[in-house]
Amino acid sequence: MARLPTPGSDSGSWGDVLNAYLGVGHDAAGNNVGGKILETTAATSFTLGTTYEGKRIVATAAITITVPSVGTLGNGYGVEIVNDSGGTVIIDGPGSTNVSLSDGDVAYLLEANGKQRVVTGASTLIS
Repeated sequence: MARLPTPGSDSGSWGDVLNAYLGVGHDAAGNNVGGKILETTAATSFTLGTTYEGKRIVATAAITITVPSVGTLGNGYGVEIVNDSGGTVIIDGPGSTNVSLSDGDVAYLLEANGKQRVVTGASTLIS
């Protein structure tokens, strides 16, 4: 397990110990790794698939995002959807319920315990 150098006891290996510790959360160029949400943009309608799991989808056009039937995406599946289109984005569920996102809305779609849920609300633009 990586650790920070211990003052007075890592003589001659201090730099190696520190680099190993920093390497856990950084790549060779010093950029943070892990924990960052991968983002993709969408300008055309599509159906959610497992490749979107854990990602943020930024809608740049008024589109429809189709959600496949329960169990297709898998228990624990989650995806964030941001409407930055200037129009309305539709999350088309497999049942009779759809969710409309107004421009600026953010939603999180989660499949858990054999059910799909969408948590949504307006975001606040701060910059």
